[in-house]
Amino acid sequence: MFPPGAASLVTASNFSESFKAAIAVGDFPQSEISVGGGAPIQTREVAGVITTVSHFLPQEFYYIEPADRDYVCAEVSAFLTYFLSELGCRKLNPPTSKSLSGLGLHRIEWLKVAKGCGVPVWPLHLRNGMPVAEECPRRLDYLRSTIVGDSVVEERTPEAVGGHMRALSRAFSMPYLSCLFVSPDEDGYFLADLASVPDISTRENREAMARYVG
Repeated sequence: MFPPGAASLVTASNFSESFKAAIAVGDFPQSEISVGGGAPIQTREVAGVITTVSHFLPQEFYYIEPADRDYVCAEVSAFLTYFLSELGCRKLNPPTSKSLSGLGLHRIEWLKVAKGCGVPVWPLHLRNGMPVAEECPRRLDYLRSTIVGDSVVEERTPEAVGGHMRALSRAFSMPYLSCLFVSPDEDGYFLADLASVPDISTRENREAMARYVG
């Protein structure tokens, strides 16, 4: 989606090879990084970041001694949370204390925020803390909606759903959100699920993200 040399991929499995950093904590914009073996650049030159994982797993650091993998994973995660937070560029999505990308909230937490900003929510049923299906299921229509920046990705999205998506994006300060809405009848659309880690599996999403950070 990007011109040659304009973007680089960094994963936990090749972190020590693909990403080198000389971070100046007192003057972060002057810090330098090298990605993918390229020449060093200053962090202020980074135009955008798309973070497609919420966290790392110790198993991804297979090149580290097994006894040290948990520690290394925690340290790298803490560093990246700081690094991504300090970057002044566009981010999909900015990190939080619970996730490298996006909210990391329990469903009850984000449903409460959604209801507070006027988005109708679908009734939530829990058993031992886990969502369960309705005891008396009925015919439901489902609609998936994705927002990147201020633009809803899917064509022919109902105006009401687009308004809900923009309200949620503002409420959470997350430029990327993917939501599932339920429409039981003609009464409208109700928020049933929400994800804040960017999904790059579809062409429409990739194109929208490239435009946002490009």
